[in-house]
Amino acid sequence: MNKLEIKNYLIEQEFAQVDQSDLNYSSYLCGNGRACDQVLDMGDDAQLNAGSEISKKLDKHVQTHIKNLEFLKNLSFEPTSVIELGAIVETDKIFIIISTATKPFEYDNKQFVGVSINAPLYKCLENKTVGEECIYNDVKFVIKNIY
Repeated sequence: MNKLEIKNYLIEQEFAQVDQSDLNYSSYLCGNGRACDQVLDMGDDAQLNAGSEISKKLDKHVQTHIKNLEFLKNLSFEPTSVIELGAIVETDKIFIIISTATKPFEYDNKQFVGVSINAPLYKCLENKTVGEECIYNDVKFVIKNIY
């Protein structure tokens, strides 16, 4: 398994998320600006307050993806024999990348998911080796290989 290729794939996907989040945020800001000569009423203030919360959430989303991108760029994907940050874990069900949280995705005809070290699933897998198992949410994961 080529861990560098997978790391680069994750970085590309995170770049795409940053771009899309930034585009969504910019689009929202452009569509919700108000000209200085517009008449204000009580409803406008409520709308501005709600808009401010949405704007903050969109900005936070952009910043989260930027942070994930930097994290991935700096993450060591060196080979390992125990489950730790940077490991790719082959289980009997799915490949789990210990890095940042991702939606499940397919790569090289295999199913992957990214899990952060703060995730409960990681806590179940942490420091385990090939042949061990982890039961999480009543699902047993048997560790077949660690890259």
